[in-house]
Amino acid sequence: MNTLIFIPNGFSTEKSGFIEGFYKDHSYFEVYYITKTRVFSVCKNHIGYVGKIINGDFLGKKTIFVERGTKNIQVNHDSEIARSVTEVYYDIEEFKMNNLSYCKDGDSGVVLNDLSEKLADSLHKTNGNKHWLYHWWLILVNLLIKIFSKLRSVIKNCAILTHIESNIKTTSWFLSSLEQGKYTPTHSNICFAKLIDLTLGLIFFYLGQKFKCDIISQFHFVSQDFVTHLRKLLIYLMGSPIGLKLNYAFNHSLGKFFFYHINLWRVFLQAMQPLLEANFTILLLPALLGLSYQIAVICDIISLATFHTYCIYVYAARLYSLQIKGLTTLSRLFIGRKYNPLRNRVDSCNYSSTQLFIGTLGFTILLFLLPTTLMYYTVFVAFRLATLGVYTVFNKLKNWVSNIPLYIFVMWVLRSSSIAGTPHLSWIAGVSKNAQITVKLAPLSLGESLHRFSHTVKCCEGSLSFGTIVTHVFSGQRM
Repeated sequence: MNTLIFIPNGFSTEKSGFIEGFYKDHSYFEVYYITKTRVFSVCKNHIGYVGKIINGDFLGKKTIFVERGTKNIQVNHDSEIARSVTEVYYDIEEFKMNNLSYCKDGDSGVVLNDLSEKLADSLHKTNGNKHWLYHWWLILVNLLIKIFSKLRSVIKNCAILTHIESNIKTTSWFLSSLEQGKYTPTHSNICFAKLIDLTLGLIFFYLGQKFKCDIISQFHFVSQDFVTHLRKLLIYLMGSPIGLKLNYAFNHSLGKFFFYHINLWRVFLQAMQPLLEANFTILLLPALLGLSYQIAVICDIISLATFHTYCIYVYAARLYSLQIKGLTTLSRLFIGRKYNPLRNRVDSCNYSSTQLFIGTLGFTILLFLLPTTLMYYTVFVAFRLATLGVYTVFNKLKNWVSNIPLYIFVMWVLRSSSIAGTPHLSWIAGVSKNAQITVKLAPLSLGESLHRFSHTVKCCEGSLSFGTIVTHVFSGQRM
């Protein structure tokens, strides 16, 4: 049976006293962990003694004895079975700063994880009891999370409310992990990121107030110019775009229908212009909480300013989807099949001549109207994809500003032991009768450091994958 003894670098044997640490018994080996670099005259959690040669029964079984002034170690076993002893030297400060048991991959081994977790717990205990306000804050944050979960169907379409929920969840995780003593570089990175976010928000608020008139006039110009170009595009589509021969009556009906919504939205923008000028400072107030909050407001403004194109896209997508489903259903007439909703399958069917005539007539009408619908759908689905692209860019920027990993990057550049995590063992050539090795935590790569110590919260906001977007585009489903 093997015996491992973990000894911190700088462990002093100049004085006699008890050795603080703990003991772990595994199936095929046992481990003694020394968790202090000095000895104590009185110690509750001792695993051995430093001093002169004494009887092992003085300390009891499963203890270690270190001869004073030297590092000769003896293990007092509870049996006479011969054991091999391995002395493992480690940096106690390095293991305190980097708790391996809280790493995401957990590949450091049970022996090193036990040591790291014990040292982190002892560090947490030395911090003392937290103030009562800390627990009240935790209760308040958890209550807010429950309220937001009840209103998820409402807030999922609002970027600012979604961002607030994400920050509340981050706060809850932060406080809960601190309560359990799990302080890692992730917590430091969150604090540092929030400080940068707040600083950038204050700068943005100052610049927004300084260039208020320019921003309002530019927004009004861009929105009105966009509506004007959209009306010109509809006029072009109502003619013969790129030489297409479209159904004249159906084309003009769709064009006038979409024209009505664009004119309605143009009147709405004109009515909102005075309100925007009067309440522009209110729209900048979220920047006082951080730049990420202001970007979330900008995301909502983008959604609001492009609402008219979204409505037209929804109408065109719905019409296109109905025609595609109609053509798919009526096409089964020609092969003598029909869909059975009771069994959720396609069965054989004998159609009468009247059914075949009406079905063929309906199929022909839908087929010849499809190019006109497809033209409008193609144009406005392109507008929708462009809007989603801009929205996604701002949303990614918001998340990046809110969780900027600058602290992790600086620690990685400085090769700080707090973001180390890969144990490296090396042999020590010495004259001791026991085998001696040293363990060090090697620095991680930059990508692995960012992956391990960055914190992200999954919230109700979701982004469609590329495959889902392609499926929705061809099927006419709403995005």
